[in-house]
Formats: sequence, C-alpha cells, structure tokens
Amino acid sequence: MKCYTFWVRETRTIFIGNEQQSIMLVAGSNVSKEDASLNAKRIAQSLEERINNPRRARESYEVVIKEKIDQDIDPRNIITINRYGARVLNTTEYTILDIDRPPSSFLDLFRAKKDPKEKIVARFKACVARHPELGTSFRIYETCAGIRIIGKTYFDPQTRNFENVMRSLSVDPLYRILSRKQNCYRARLTPKPYRMKAETIRIKTPLDCETEAYDAWRKKYAETSQGYSVVRLKETLGSDFGGDPVIALHDTVTRMRANDPLA
Repeated sequence: MKCYTFWVRETRTIFIGNEQQSIMLVAGSNVSKEDASLNAKRIAQSLEERINNPRRARESYEVVIKEKIDQDIDPRNIITINRYGARVLNTTEYTILDIDRPPSSFLDLFRAKKDPKEKIVARFKACVARHPELGTSFRIYETCAGIRIIGKTYFDPQTRNFENVMRSLSVDPLYRILSRKQNCYRARLTPKPYRMKAETIRIKTPLDCETEAYDAWRKKYAETSQGYSVVRLKETLGSDFGGDPVIALHDTVTRMRANDPLA
C-alpha cells in the first residue's frame, strides 16, 4: 500500500498531442512537501506519456491512498482519515473481508426466512474451508450493514486467484476492487457521521485535514462518536488472536465492547 505523510496540490502543464493543457494534481511524499512537489512533476510526466501512448495507458499500477495519515502504527498498519472524516485501518498484515449482502438464489423463495447477517456467517463457514490460503483463524464481527471478518493470515490481493476467492465468499464488489488496486485491506474504525445524524464533512484531499474547519469538525465528531460502536464481536474461529496489538487497537477504537448502537 502507498500512504504519504506530506501532500501538495499543484497545477502542472502537460501536452496532449500538440495541445498544451493545465491539470491539477495532488501528490504525496514521506520525505517533505518539497519532495511531494517533485513527485507531482513526475506524475504529470507519467500521465502525459500514458495519454500519448495507448499501450502505456493499459499498464496496471498500485493506487495511492490519498488520505491523511492519522496514526502510523507500523510499516504494515496505518490509520488514515477517509473522505467523510472517519478513521480507517489500512493493513497488509491481516485479511479483512467486508460482506454486506448474503448470496441469494431462486430456492430462497421456498426456504424459511433467515437473518441476513446469520446467513452471511453461515455461508462464510461453509465456503472458507475450500480456501486454505485464507488460513483457519478468524474474528467475525457484526457491523451496521453486515459482517466484517478479520483473518489472521494475510491473503495478498495481488494473488492470481484473488478475485475468484472474493467472489466465492460474496465479498462486496467495490471493496474487493479497492483492495486489489490499493494492495491492502481496509476497515473503518469510527462511525459514519450520517448514521449518528451528526454534522458531515467532505474531505477532497489530505490537505483538507490541515484546516481549522476540519479541526473544529473533528472535535464535535469525536464527542458524538462516544455514543456509538462500529462493530460487535459475534464469534471467533480457530485460534483467537484478539490479543495482537493491531487487533486490540481495532477493537478499542471501534468501541467493540460498548453496548451502543452500531453506526
């Protein structure tokens, strides 16, 4: 995963054919803002080459996570601030699956109704044994919309059969696309503002988190969040790794043990 500490927003000039165009770029660096500016220049040059060279445009690349780093835990685990202000864990140490809808079929019309979340868990248990690459130890959490599963074993999103495995487990399509492009897994740690009926904010770039307006919003958001949880642990499979520092942090920040509404 690519996360940066320093960010700049700059206007750069590129050529599309023989025409000159101005573009706005947001670029990052872990060295300094000056180095981020140099990266903006490199990005502009690369963009110009891809536009003018169709073959180059088809090349795949790892997408930068353009979010403000809130907590740099270690090289494999970083907490960032997403577009609506929530804290998000980005990890290359654990496999995190986000499943909001259980798979359905025509036969469901003739079966007894089952709680959607229970159906997701049952489906996961039935299917995971067919994928030894995911390991055998999992923590299964209930979220407001569905189920979050954290696996002790890291399943690299760049693995050739990644898409097939994610599909078989009914992992949400957008989530699995982002996991592959960003080369990591993500888990929201704090509530969605609208679920708390709290004031919302729109963060377009990491630079928005350097403003007084954001600081004021964050204080109110943090206060309101104390009345809500993000997950609730349902069960564990295999060996319990809840004592791992990163997992313990996840459980604390999400207020897993609080008996509060999920948001």
